[in-house]
Amino acid sequence: MSLSKKSTFIHGVVLPGYKSATENEPITALPPPEKVFICISRHIGKPAKPVVKPGDEVKKGQLIAAADGFVSANYHASVSGKVKAVSSL
Repeated sequence: MSLSKKSTFIHGVVLPGYKSATENEPITALPPPEKVFICISRHIGKPAKPVVKPGDEVKKGQLIAAADGFVSANYHASVSGKVKAVSSL
């Protein structure tokens, strides 16, 4: 495959760029948000089991909920911070 040839796939969506507003702006690192909500039941399987509790300090990448069934997944903190609440919806 040639790198100069633009490849695509059948039925793909091609969206316009709209880059003119920011194409000459430098990349800016954003600060972490003040609050983060991480849903641990966002799939068809069994929700993960929380392994943290309110008041715990967590670090980015730390396990916060463990897989708890056949169709389940582990969840890790996307940011460091203090756990305010653990609830099921």
